[in-house]
Amino acid sequence: MSDGDTLFWDLVEPMYADPAVTRSTMMGLPCVRYQGRFFASLEHRTGALLVKLPVSRVAEVIAAGVGEPFAPAGRIFREWVAVPRPDEDLWRSLLGEARAHAGGGPASPAQAGAAFAGFGTGGLAFLAGLERTNTKAFFDAGRDIYRRELLEPSKRFVVALAAALRLTIGDGLRAEPRVGGSLFRINTDLRFNPDQPPYKPHLDMALWVGDAGPRTDPALLVRLTPVEVHLGTGVFLKPGPALDRYRAALRDPAAIAALDGAVEVLISGGATLSDPTRRRPPSGFAVDGPQTRWAVRDGFHLMRVDQLPDAVTTAGFVRWCADRLAPFGPVLHWLATHAGQDRGTG
Repeated sequence: MSDGDTLFWDLVEPMYADPAVTRSTMMGLPCVRYQGRFFASLEHRTGALLVKLPVSRVAEVIAAGVGEPFAPAGRIFREWVAVPRPDEDLWRSLLGEARAHAGGGPASPAQAGAAFAGFGTGGLAFLAGLERTNTKAFFDAGRDIYRRELLEPSKRFVVALAAALRLTIGDGLRAEPRVGGSLFRINTDLRFNPDQPPYKPHLDMALWVGDAGPRTDPALLVRLTPVEVHLGTGVFLKPGPALDRYRAALRDPAAIAALDGAVEVLISGGATLSDPTRRRPPSGFAVDGPQTRWAVRDGFHLMRVDQLPDAVTTAGFVRWCADRLAPFGPVLHWLATHAGQDRGTG
């Protein structure tokens, strides 16, 4: 068998822990299905991995230079991409994305636990170097390390973390293992921040409740720096229906009491509340009422900072983070109920 054959079946084998994953054939090629839906195959002639993904994601993989259009007999299949070069981390991540896409959600706990094995020590060293030398030249020199030891593991990490937290926080928690989904870009948008360094010397990741995504919906947040882990929850609200719902909740004494109680538990455990976003409460709110603490914040973040544990380089980092994020669940649910875009927590 080719290297691609061996790698494909080595990566697919753990997926059979989920009985919904089965082996089949597609156009004469070996493939795997999830709940009867094709999501991955192997092209025998070239040894390329074939995965079915959203059209926009297929375009990203091709644009990144690691994938090619899948066009048997000259006909392009827009939801399929061929990845010709065997790469264990990349193939594992794309297989996880494809299975998640076939199921309409993140991978199962069994798959996620098998996939994430920790962040690389070289990647953490790269972040430390980026703090000291924040230049395009430095980033370009370490781009492969960043992708191999930080970016690809982070895709598997968010899937595994979501699977672990759904057991305590609820099934409505969402994760998308891609940049623009659960992963935030490491480069700074210099169009809006021309005086900032070009790169962020940390990884930002999020899991969320809602349909709009973690930059708009209430979310659980993870920031990984070379020496610390920041964990928490929050949302910042722009003018619109979600902000209106949030302010309406601030007029409900029971809702305020529930929020105050959940937040105080977390603050007593070391979490910190973000600064106010306005100098005074909006019109209609008293300057010294019980809701003032929240009325001067158009949303908020509540974060806890811990020293980076040794577990960061192992699969155990998922459980370490899940145990510390679970207590933020009541605040996440409050925000999803009273400050979500279109729905409650689900």
